Amino acid sequence: MSETQKSTLAKQAAERIVAALNRADELGGELRDTIQEKMATDARYIKARKAVAKLLGKDWQSPAEVAARERAAEAARKAAAATASAPTAAAKAAAAATHGFGDPSIKAQIFGKKSDPWTGRAITILERNKVDFDNVDLEEPENESKLVPLANETKQHTVPFIYLRGQFIGGFNALAEIERLGQLEYALMSAEEREKVPPHARFEIVPRPNTDEVVPAESAPGQ
Repeated sequence: MSETQKSTLAKQAAERIVAALNRADELGGELRDTIQEKMATDARYIKARKAVAKLLGKDWQSPAEVAARERAAEAARKAAAATASAPTAAAKAAAAATHGFGDPSIKAQIFGKKSDPWTGRAITILERNKVDFDNVDLEEPENESKLVPLANETKQHTVPFIYLRGQFIGGFNALAEIERLGQLEYALMSAEEREKVPPHARFEIVPRPNTDEVVPAESAPGQ
């Protein structure tokens, strides 16, 4: 018997087996359920079905394999979506470089020194106006490295560095001037809150970097 004849007979036998299996799948009642369960879980049946499909030049997968493949595909889709939505380290670094030290979500930020009288005065203004603020002591070891970047960002070389709603305004003198002019409440508004202010009542908060502040008179040596 030639190889061609053997292949033909094997293919015909495989087709008869598949037809018989398909017929079994159509049986009703408990027999059908039993056969289907066997198909899904019996390793010998799965192996035989794969071998038959291979003879016919096809690929066959058990229900369990199909379900596992779908679960893996769904997990891959979720992982891809999470990766796409999560900012990369480079993106975070770029954002930090763009926005600097100012955080618009915080009403006021003071980067100063505990030993500096001007820092104390700035804190007093905010506390007097019942303003929630973040205070970063640049004399603490973990914050010392912020001093040079702050000076580079603000073009100011004295403490405190004060930000209102993420915008650098200057040092103590700038904060005191904003309070004196009655602009503090507006300066502490979020962008959404400022949009609700009538146009004629809006104004621009101009940064006032200070490079020559001196110790307050009452704190100066000998006073």
